This record gives sequence, structure tokens and C-alpha cells, in this order.
Amino acid sequence: MSWSRVVHDLDEARAALAEPGEALDLRAPTRLDGDWADLGFVELVAGELVRSLEVRLPDLAATRALGARLGAALRPGDLVVLTGPLGAGKTSLAQGLGAALGVCGAVTSPTFVLARAHRGPLPLLHVDAYRLRGAAAGDPTLLDDLDLDEGLEQGVVAVEWGEGLVEALTHERLHVELRRPEDETDGTPGGRVARVVPYGQRWSVVPAAES
Repeated sequence: MSWSRVVHDLDEARAALAEPGEALDLRAPTRLDGDWADLGFVELVAGELVRSLEVRLPDLAATRALGARLGAALRPGDLVVLTGPLGAGKTSLAQGLGAALGVCGAVTSPTFVLARAHRGPLPLLHVDAYRLRGAAAGDPTLLDDLDLDEGLEQGVVAVEWGEGLVEALTHERLHVELRRPEDETDGTPGGRVARVVPYGQRWSVVPAAES
């Protein structure tokens, strides 16, 4: 992914953590051991480690821009799970996804309709699972009416409040975790913090891991 930075040894990884630049995560073509784990790396696939980085988003425009950056790399079958408390910017990030995908219609919160399908060169099914969380946790079939499988066949599915509910759809997915920095009392009013967490071979960028 264009947002990933590949590092090849521990010293390079430490330097990248100190000055990550525009990277959203670090990748390493190696096996996980204690030294890499101490730096926060986890195994993405065999032979490739990943370490997600926190990204400061000063306003909602920056949140949408992050969505557009991610959306530019999406393809049919991709699942994006958006997590975070109320007001963290999940819908704003979904708007950025929609802009990058070139979908029709305004991308707004689908809380009351649960899901909105947006047509375009790469269709987007935008889902808000907030009202389903309690019931769907006990009965996953309640999600079936939203046709998430069909949405993945035709394009991209983005699910707000989807953590713990939609992971069974595919092991290859992208989680975007958002929070307000005020929650961490760091004194940055109005901003957000994002962390992009990839899962599965789909998001591998290291050639050695892809072979």
C-alpha cells in the first residue's frame, strides 16, 4: 500500500518510529520475535510484520482526506471496519472513501436506515451497525438482511460500529480506529487520532511474504 513504509532491520524500524513521515504503518519482511514484538510489531502474514502508527487528524477535513487516501487503494471485495466512539469521525472518513471511489450521492450517516448503497465505478455499501450491536452479537443472522456478502461481490463495504460483528465476512479486512484526542487528555481540541490496522494477505506489501 502507498501508505506503508518497509523497514529491514530493528535500527531502521526504530528510526522510522521516531520519524514516520506520511506512513500509516511500518512493514518488515521478517519473522516475529521478542525484539520486533517489543517495538509493537505483529505478524500480518507469514514472513511479514506490521506496526500500525497513530495519525493526528486536526479536523474533519483531514479525516475525510485520510478516507480518500485509503479509498484510492480499495478494490472489489474489500471490507473496511470503522470503529470509535460517537463523534470520532467515522462518517467523515466514509465520506472520504466515497469521494475516492467516485460514488453517486452524498455519503451520510446511515444510522436510521442501517445501510445505504452508493453506485459508482466502484460501488460502496455504507453500513451503520450501531443499532444492531446488542441484538446481532447474540444472533449474527440479523446482519443477513443487509446483504453484506452481495456488497462485497459488487464493490466495497464500509461498516461503522462493525467491530465484533462483521469479521466473519472475510479474514482480509481493514480496520480504521478513530478517537478524539480529548479522550486521552492531550489537549488537542477538535482533532482526531486514527490508526489503520490491516488483516490478511490482501494487505501484504512485502514481496517475500507474497510468494
